[in-house]
Amino acid sequence: MNCKNCGFEYGEQYDYCPNCGTPKADKQPTGEQPTMPEPVSLNPAADRIMNALKDSMFLVLCILMSVSCVMSIAAGSLPLINILITVFLWLTYADASKGFVNENHLRSVSGTVYASYVITNVACVMLIVGGVLFGAVFGFITSTPEFISELEAALSVYDFSEFNINISDIPQELWSLSGWILGFMFIFIAAIGLVINILGMRKIHRFAKSVYQGIMFQKSELEKPRAAKNWLLFFGICSAISAMTSLAGGGIVATLATGSSAASAIIASILIDKYLIPETYYTL
Repeated sequence: MNCKNCGFEYGEQYDYCPNCGTPKADKQPTGEQPTMPEPVSLNPAADRIMNALKDSMFLVLCILMSVSCVMSIAAGSLPLINILITVFLWLTYADASKGFVNENHLRSVSGTVYASYVITNVACVMLIVGGVLFGAVFGFITSTPEFISELEAALSVYDFSEFNINISDIPQELWSLSGWILGFMFIFIAAIGLVINILGMRKIHRFAKSVYQGIMFQKSELEKPRAAKNWLLFFGICSAISAMTSLAGGGIVATLATGSSAASAIIASILIDKYLIPETYYTL
């Protein structure tokens, strides 16, 4: 039989025209216009990603990342990882403004996030090892009998009379203990940073990796979107606290650098929450 709407010929086993979706005459309710079936997306993850990239907040995120990089350079540091992420985000925005998504640029963002994850882990492990070595070396140095006399001679050029400090009155064991205390502080801070990096940045990387995989392999789900949103919000709040500390110390450039970074992380978490974690596929 032939479709009355487009003339396409199809078999009796079909209730709708395979070409245009118009119901057969005997299936069409009297007095009602035929309705087209709702189109089904072949790649729902890619559709959501595109909507997020086309949002004006993504442009604001790119601008804030750029400001953070420029201010960091002005403050005397070279945030190579942030610079690379910013470049790839701008390339992704340029693609989205033309109506398509380049999975290679998204893959580069994911790879740069992974590089940051690995570098931070290595730095934290080095600080832990450094804390142990510092405590051991300082303890060995302060255990020698000549330590007190050499320390007094080294400090004799300074006037500590107003503090009433007498080096010889401080027990030698206390000097050794103070070295281990300082080393433990290094170890404790580095261990906290290592745990946060493993828990937080690893989930952010897995999410970023699933974003470009969602484009390439037509996945319907993104990995760890809710966890990535929460950790980005956490890092944004931490950066905001650091920015307020810099502002209290009078560092305007450092405040702008960390403040812009904080705002970009918070905006990224908002975009993920708005587009990429629909209730139909939370994967924690």
